[in-house]
Amino acid sequence: MGQHAQIVIVDDEVDLALAYAEYLSDLGHEVTVAQSGAELDARAARGPIDLVLLDLTMPGERGLDVLRRLRAAAPVPVLILTANPDPIERVLGLELGADDFVVKPVDPQELAARVASLLRRYGRGRREVVAFERASVDLTASRLLRIGAPPERLGPGEVLLVRTLAAHPNRVLTRDELLRLAPGDSHDTLDRAMDARIARLRQKLGTACIVTVRGRGYMFVPRDHAVGAEGAAHG
Repeated sequence: MGQHAQIVIVDDEVDLALAYAEYLSDLGHEVTVAQSGAELDARAARGPIDLVLLDLTMPGERGLDVLRRLRAAAPVPVLILTANPDPIERVLGLELGADDFVVKPVDPQELAARVASLLRRYGRGRREVVAFERASVDLTASRLLRIGAPPERLGPGEVLLVRTLAAHPNRVLTRDELLRLAPGDSHDTLDRAMDARIARLRQKLGTACIVTVRGRGYMFVPRDHAVGAEGAAHG
């Protein structure tokens, strides 16, 4: 298909959702199935989403309410899935900002074609994402993603600093190296300036993955290995 995207199918009809997920995965996409708006929120906090396939008739939070929240938080394309052929529901979904609408069950080939069309329209594809304990950074879109919070725009210097640290996992980078690889504003030339940038970044990310190594510099410890690392090396 040319584009390989991060797709979430939000539908409580698990068997049907898994069938669609398997078909789209075979085309090279990375597909997650969520059974509620809350599960969608949890998935969004782990990394960016390129396309949402959203059922309208789910227990708990209604699909239309999930759509409203999606539209308020980020311009992610949404394809509505519903078993209700009522045109009024279609109109409501489109008025709330849905990009496309299909009635279930839809042929997987047709669904894949609609997915490809939306991805082309939005120019979505694979993204660079760095995951932390309670947040992730979408380097491609320069956004901070956290559970229960709207995406937050990060500045170029913050994105470059995250990219630099993540590119050298479990390796100590001195302040001089960080200043060379991830320069900030023109006046950020002192060690204290780098210390301040790291402190601000830690506060935003709420992370223990960026470890201070006394007398040497800083080290990015991927989240699966972060427990205990801060206490061992951080002063």
